[in-house]
Amino acid sequence: MKEEENIRAKIKKYLIGAWMWFAILLIWFLITNVLHVRPIILPSVVDVLKSFKILSAALPKALAISIYMIVVGFIIGTVLGVGTSILMAYSKFIRDSFTSVFDFIRPVPVFALIPLFILWFGIGRVPQIVLITVGVSVIIGVVTLDAIRNIPKIYIDAAYTLGAKKKQVFSSVILPCIFPHVIGSIRVGAAAAFGLDVAAEFMGSQEGLGYLMIVQQNYLKTDGILAIVIIYSILAYLFDRILCAVEKKLTYWTERRVGGKEDFIFYE
Repeated sequence: MKEEENIRAKIKKYLIGAWMWFAILLIWFLITNVLHVRPIILPSVVDVLKSFKILSAALPKALAISIYMIVVGFIIGTVLGVGTSILMAYSKFIRDSFTSVFDFIRPVPVFALIPLFILWFGIGRVPQIVLITVGVSVIIGVVTLDAIRNIPKIYIDAAYTLGAKKKQVFSSVILPCIFPHVIGSIRVGAAAAFGLDVAAEFMGSQEGLGYLMIVQQNYLKTDGILAIVIIYSILAYLFDRILCAVEKKLTYWTERRVGGKEDFIFYE
């Protein structure tokens, strides 16, 4: 019975999502075909679809390069972020050492580092990958630090009262408490990696989807820019779905709600 309710809730959720997409396309159609907004401001849906065909020759190589930089930067950033997170969770000294650093760099936009990266690493793939790596690792580190701070002290005190050693408290209390947050921060970092890739490819790059976007901008091809934005969105969505499936497998003990009224505290 509960499984049937979950299925109905999922179907309802997807239908609501489909309605929203229909509304967006309808508004887009009305703006471009009824109000006759200039194509340079907002091209029609048909023009955007045509631009996919126009870009088809250059897309495979640009797509492969962008995916390569995103994946490499994301993997390195995740390893550094998760490694730092585990060290912060295990050692109070390391946690206190990183606290002031993360609190200081938290409000600093990663994009502000672009001029420095160009001066330090030059123009090419290295500074682009470094930018993605730094952005992803900082996101994971900051979220994990907040998760550690929010662990109820009563959990740790109870474990020590029951005779647990430091390693047992770490593996049985601290890690299970922060692990869902770490995985969640990895998903956030993955989403940020795509935005950072666009910024990275604006750093004098001569290849990748970001470079294609600059070319389209130079020729005032708004339809081509929107087509590339759609490609980025699709890639980011697919990447997020993969990470979401991994998250469900690795954090099976956490409570999840599937659509319906139980998603919210307030409902009709």
